[in-house]
Amino acid sequence: MGKFTFPRQARIVRKRDFEGLRRRGRPMVVFPLRLRVLRKDEGESRLGLAVGRKVGGAVVRNRWKRAIREAFRLHRHRLKEPYDMVVSVCREARPDRPEGVERAFLEAIRELNGADENTAETNSTD
Repeated sequence: MGKFTFPRQARIVRKRDFEGLRRRGRPMVVFPLRLRVLRKDEGESRLGLAVGRKVGGAVVRNRWKRAIREAFRLHRHRLKEPYDMVVSVCREARPDRPEGVERAFLEAIRELNGADENTAETNSTD
């Protein structure tokens, strides 16, 4: 399987998984995205989408979801550790402007990778 594919096992689709992320996941906001992330012990990173009606009509929501999936598909290999993540769109985002999704996703990855390094440094000094 190629590095830039988006197979079914890379998607979060079960309600139980979404609820677990909502309860235990770490919240992050990287405008225009709002994320809940939870590090996994093994496997590959997975993406769940939660784009509500407040973002806009069906066409607008689908445009946002397509942009988020594309950013995940292209850049998930940059994550140092596997994560489950649910991504939604901030209410303040302009409905017709999903162009900042890739930049925001890369920023979130940098933050997650930095968090991994900071956690490893903290644990190694004990």
